[in-house]
Amino acid sequence: MLFIFIYSGMEQTWCDIFALLFELFPHRWRLVYVEQRPIGGNILYNYNDSAKVRFCCEKCGHGWTSMKGRVAFYFDLTLPGIVTYTLYGQQCQKCESQHYEDSMWYPEEVAKVLTNVRNEIGHIFYGLYFNPKEKMRRPGKPRTPHNSNLCQACKDGICVDK
Repeated sequence: MLFIFIYSGMEQTWCDIFALLFELFPHRWRLVYVEQRPIGGNILYNYNDSAKVRFCCEKCGHGWTSMKGRVAFYFDLTLPGIVTYTLYGQQCQKCESQHYEDSMWYPEEVAKVLTNVRNEIGHIFYGLYFNPKEKMRRPGKPRTPHNSNLCQACKDGICVDK
């Protein structure tokens, strides 16, 4: 059975997986969704990751898969406990809507990127060493190349193809 968590209703899933992965640390950690990169604060650390995701245009109904789904995590290096994250969208190529569509994440992709950020935080804050960054994605054969003109992460300068 295939499960896809739609962006608007999956925040709890992200938080549940995060809680399981981060319970091994001595500090209590929380995951908070933000629409854009936090501004200000102390020393902000940025960790980006990619995954296979789905999109569906609200305007015309066109659906597509991207191997370049992007998430950005942010945390303060001087204050352990809060990780914020931003999910990046893409614009529809069919109807040329100017709106960035929300990404739909597969649960194993959510677990993969959260494991990677947990490993990064474990190393930075606690000196722990985990397995290297997991880069494997669900299998997929994109029909078209990545279009940086339609990619929100490219626009914000954090896409791997930028």
